[in-house]
Amino acid sequence: MRRLAFLAAASLGLGVAVIVDQPASFADHLTPKKSQIKPGGDLRHTNLKRANLNNADLSRAYLGGAGLKEAYLNHANLSRAYLINANLKSAKLRYADLRSADLSGANLSWADLKGANLSNANLSRADLNGIRAINLKGCPGSLPSGWVCENNSLIQR
Repeated sequence: MRRLAFLAAASLGLGVAVIVDQPASFADHLTPKKSQIKPGGDLRHTNLKRANLNNADLSRAYLGGAGLKEAYLNHANLSRAYLINANLKSAKLRYADLRSADLSGANLSWADLKGANLSNANLSRADLNGIRAINLKGCPGSLPSGWVCENNSLIQR
């Protein structure tokens, strides 16, 4: 759990530290509203497992901690999207636009990114086990240790 400390002034002019515990995060537990599935939409911690989002425009959307396991995002626009710690295990992201997207800490194991545009995307700390990322339109700006983008494909070294 995260602890946040706030400094409050007591009546005697002394500073008092108050510790507030935040509840544990239950990733991918919220059901999204259809109105949230849009550019810049707030879809943090939503459950989009197996959702058909092919061709969706989710540019600049907030998808941190979202459950996108086995979701269909082929040809989707996810440019500049925030996918920090999102679960994209076995997701279909063929030809998706992920330019400048933040996928740090995301689970992309067994995801299919054939032909995706990963130009300047942040994949640091991402789980890329079993990923299919070939014929990419651009390479990410950062990758987890042991990974390289070579000949427009992600390769584990």
